Amino acid sequence: MLKNLLLPFSLLVSQLGAQSLNDTLVARKQKFAERAPAALLESQNNALLELEESGIYNKVLKVGDRAPDFSLNNAKGENIQLSQLTKKGPVVLTWYRGGWCPYCNITLTALAEKNPEIKELGATLVALTPELPDIHAETSRKMGLPFEVLSDINHQVAEKFGLMFKLNSDTAARYEKKFQLVKRSGAQAADRLPLPATYVISSDGIIRYAFADADYRRRAEPSRIIDALKALRDGPTGNHLVLQFWENVWNPPYDLDLIDQLMTEDFVITSAGKDISGRDAFKEWVSKFQEKAKGIRLENREIFASADGSRVVSRWIARARNGGVLGTPADLQAIEFTGIAIWKIKDGKLAHNWVERSAYELYQQLQSEE
Repeated sequence: MLKNLLLPFSLLVSQLGAQSLNDTLVARKQKFAERAPAALLESQNNALLELEESGIYNKVLKVGDRAPDFSLNNAKGENIQLSQLTKKGPVVLTWYRGGWCPYCNITLTALAEKNPEIKELGATLVALTPELPDIHAETSRKMGLPFEVLSDINHQVAEKFGLMFKLNSDTAARYEKKFQLVKRSGAQAADRLPLPATYVISSDGIIRYAFADADYRRRAEPSRIIDALKALRDGPTGNHLVLQFWENVWNPPYDLDLIDQLMTEDFVITSAGKDISGRDAFKEWVSKFQEKAKGIRLENREIFASADGSRVVSRWIARARNGGVLGTPADLQAIEFTGIAIWKIKDGKLAHNWVERSAYELYQQLQSEE
């Protein structure tokens, strides 16, 4: 059974090529959508929306939180403890749903490619899965995974990190019929899964990078993991600060408290010719914008810094569901818009943001949908 579920390692590597991991995952998603029945796609979308609105992002651990210690067994029955690993250096923890998940297998392959670079930076990569030891051992063998894989039996560690959720009845029945999760993860765990999250944990046990998204087709980009490890070693660059802001505040888990860590106390954003001053006022502005742009995901398309590192420019695209943007009816239809942001860096923090969004482009899209 596993042989049919796992893509050959060499094939996955060739598919990834120069593409980013998420480019490859998007291509896989689009290919599946072309052949899948409409009812199945609707069921998947409903399940994802239900999970997003469940409040799970309020539970997941975030940047600045202390990672709870744990001890789990690997496929050989050896006990691996997080606090022992962090004594040696940073730890990259990543969860995957199981060897039955093609998005997980693509991600594991991308991480395997980056493992030498992760090790060079003094870090240890560890994957956690709800699958039983003999099952994930077969996955590791077939894919030639060069890092440790641990069995998170009954999602005990995932629950500590706020990542565990219960599948809705339709999804649980479909997964059991197609993938036999009871055999793979045990009866107690089969109707639950972890968000496929990734954390970079420093030697003091603090989470320095976090990725957690209800959409299992989105994963932490390996290049961002490398960047987080370099920031630990060398200190954060302006690019790192901006990307961390984009990824954790304007993407799940929508961590507004991260603003206190990344921005100066007198932070200013200049938007539509108006200044919003102070971190608290900025938090309120972000919160109100997110209420109108439901489930927003912001993707950085290009980023570069000035020679002295005091300015960073980013070009981005945002996608969301319309919750009343520009005063339009909250029809929850898909919208997207592009923008450019210029950032001032001062004393290792973000001090000022000048942002321009393609308001007319968005307005035309909204008008065409009415």
